[in-house]
Formats: sequence, structure tokens, C-alpha cells
Amino acid sequence: MAPLNVCMIGTGEYTTGFVGTGASQSDKKIGVVALTMFDLRRRGKVGKLSMVGTSGHKFPAIRQHLQKNISEVYNNLDVSFTSYPNDTASDPLAYKTAIDALSPGDAITIFTPDSTHYPIALYAIQRGIHVLITKPATQLLSHHLSLLAEARKHNVFVYIEHHKRFDPAYADARARAKQLGDFNYFYSYMSQPKSQLETFKAWAGRDSDISYYLNSHHIDVCESMVGESYKPVKVTASGSKGVAADLGVAAETEDTITLLVEWVKRDDPSRKATGVYTASWTAPLKAGVHSNQYFHCQ
Repeated sequence: MAPLNVCMIGTGEYTTGFVGTGASQSDKKIGVVALTMFDLRRRGKVGKLSMVGTSGHKFPAIRQHLQKNISEVYNNLDVSFTSYPNDTASDPLAYKTAIDALSPGDAITIFTPDSTHYPIALYAIQRGIHVLITKPATQLLSHHLSLLAEARKHNVFVYIEHHKRFDPAYADARARAKQLGDFNYFYSYMSQPKSQLETFKAWAGRDSDISYYLNSHHIDVCESMVGESYKPVKVTASGSKGVAADLGVAAETEDTITLLVEWVKRDDPSRKATGVYTASWTAPLKAGVHSNQYFHCQ
């Protein structure tokens, strides 16, 4: 069987490590997705690779960045790919052209602003293409259920990239949590420095927010620990504002968002638990870590 072809949709930090002015200053200076795909192609696990953005004008700089920081560092690893749209065009619907160039059984990755996940994934699924979507899968439950139904209808895999599940420390904690007895309380915190607002300036506060972006990790971790026994029944939220706006980001951008979630035991609603999930992208600069993250469960 020939290896499947893969189209990477989204050309930003997580895919390429390129953020418009050069390599990201975060821990993803050479990206994650493209580097992985280039290595999988080297090992014969995937076939042709393509990449989609909304502006083709970025691709010459992206290719130069990948050549310098990946190919010239990792034994001339092949970093070639077919790009959509072409280098002189801009097209927010270029993903359709790229997906149409694939065959049923091929795959795409989606690392784009949250509001775009649903239409891109739906277009691919309906054409028999397997899909990997970064978290959160969608911003609406109705869209999430729609993708689930369409994936079953078209017999394709759709996977949500909640990568904290595979972090060794988190995986170990999830295994240990089974020995704690009934779920009672979960608290989590995850942040990124204010400098990341520059990286995400195009969509921060407009298309999505820091809770979708970071709280989704710990909510998934919590649910993976207790979801078989407990279910969420009530959510309230609070957000702080001001710092992001002072940095030139959209005025409506929340700096920090906290969710308070009430959980009840599925077979005994008299037993309840509380989850508190906080996410922020206004953490101090030079605080020692790029992404501060921890949780407590009892």
C-alpha cells in the first residue's frame, strides 16, 4: 500500500515555526507539524506533502526558514512541499483547492484559528479525507456533533490533537488519579507570556480566546480522568481585560479567563465536584518558562 499524502493546513508557529518576521521566539522555533511530516516522509510513512495558508506571499520566506533551520541542521532533510495558494496570490479558500488535489484516504492537519476548524474539517471529511484537528475541535457543540456524524457517514478518522494527554507527567497523573476515589476538586492554571499576543495578534480576541486556546488542554485532561464517572452540568466564566488591549490587540480580548464547572456523578447525582480552570496570555516576560502549567486534583 502506498503511503498516504498529507496536506498541512495552516502555516504558522505550530506548523512551521515561522511567525511572519522569522523564527518564533517560543519553544517552537522550527515548528512541530511540518518537521514531523518531513521526517515521516523520510521514513516512507507518508507520501507527497502540501501546505496551505491564506497568503501565498509568505511561502518564499517560509521555505527559506525551513531550509536554514531544518534541512541544514538535520542532515539535509527534504523540506519541499507543494503550496496553496501560489506565491503571488491570497485566497482564504485555498484549502479547498488543496483538499481537492488529494485522494480519498489521504489526510490533512488543521492548525489554524479556531473559528476555521469546522468548515475546513467538514470539507475534507465529506471528500473521504482523514483529519487531525488541533484543539479545540470546534467552538460550538453542534459543530462538534456534526463532524462526528459526518466522520461516521464517510468512514474516515477524525482526531483531536489534545497533546497534553501524551505528556509523560500528565499521563502518569491520570493513571494515579484512579486511586483517589470519587472526584471532588480540580484546579488548573496555564499561561503564556505577553509576547505571544504579538504572535496571535491577527485572531486573538476576535476569532477565539485564551480559554479555547489553553483551558481546553486541562479540561480535556480532567475529563479524561473522571469522564467515565462524572459529567459537567453547569459552567460559569469570568475574564479580566486591559493588558492585551494596551498591547494593541483587539479591545475585546480577555487577558485571563477562569471557568468554574460543576460536575455530578453519573450514577449518583447527589455527589458533586468542582473544577476551576484558568488560562492567561498576559504572564510576565522572562518568567523562567514559556508556558506555565500545572493542576491539582483530589
